[in-house]
Amino acid sequence: MNRIWKTLLVSLLASLLIHFLLLGFFPKITWPDFGKKPIVLETRIVSPKKPIRFKPLAPPRPKTAKPKASETGAPPSIARTESASPPQLTSAPTPASMPMPASTPRAASAPLPGQEKEVGVPSHAVLTFNVFRGNVNVGIAVHTWDITDDGRYAITNRVSATGIFALFVKGAMTQTSEGRVTEKGLQPELYTITRGGEQNRQEAHFDWKTMKLELVSNGVSQEVELEPMTQDQLSFLYQFAYTPPKEGIFSFHSTDGRKIDIYDYQILGEETVLSGAKKIRTLHLKKLHDAGVEGTEIWLDEDHYYWPVAVLMTDKNGDTMRQLISQIEEKR
Repeated sequence: MNRIWKTLLVSLLASLLIHFLLLGFFPKITWPDFGKKPIVLETRIVSPKKPIRFKPLAPPRPKTAKPKASETGAPPSIARTESASPPQLTSAPTPASMPMPASTPRAASAPLPGQEKEVGVPSHAVLTFNVFRGNVNVGIAVHTWDITDDGRYAITNRVSATGIFALFVKGAMTQTSEGRVTEKGLQPELYTITRGGEQNRQEAHFDWKTMKLELVSNGVSQEVELEPMTQDQLSFLYQFAYTPPKEGIFSFHSTDGRKIDIYDYQILGEETVLSGAKKIRTLHLKKLHDAGVEGTEIWLDEDHYYWPVAVLMTDKNGDTMRQLISQIEEKR
């Protein structure tokens, strides 16, 4: 046997030995099956704390002074303002640097007897807002308000994208609130919110006899305790027409269709909101919340039923969305 054959034979034996070791002694390798391991979620429902109760006040009395037609260009019974720019606050700093007042802010001044006449909230109104994402006008929000002769109310808020933004945002966000008008103000019975379609819908059914609140989210229902004077995310904006806010901090329960929670708001005082060329005397309210939580600020028209004329919402990342009144049409 020559040298070449010897070399080949040694190589063959070495190869057979290596394969024998690998196949005979090494364990088989398999991938773990993560899909079969169950995931357990634990949830708890915690009852919210009791809110501070305030004695309801009579509806505010709007001024009867009629502006000149040359100054407003609109009938005296219709307050119209137009704007293509974000809301401007003449005395409020930006939300990121908003300081808390060092002293108790002053409440809305009460009218003197004989200066104004008693005028109730109109039975029908349409409030139109420009919607801004940051400083860009991205859509409109239309609030429709109706009160029937039998003492029931219905409020609708429809937010839709406009212009080029309508190409990227499919569908609208719609809120509805229905219920009764009582001596203490609005008592909601049904609240709904739909985002982009019926597949993303939440409902809240108020049962004031049993004091139960049924929450329905995407077809899944749960029942929780209903706190007295609970509002929904739409009715609370118009409840101020019946119980105007005073000074300091006030609390109330509200539901968004998925949960019920308690909200604390602080009245920061009077400010002037600019909507186009129109100046609106408002009362500034700010939601108190921890860092990293969504925030809300509201400006209420002190001369017009304390209806909302500007709303600023800040998400967890600090991005803002603002709504500024552009027109109010009302009918009695």
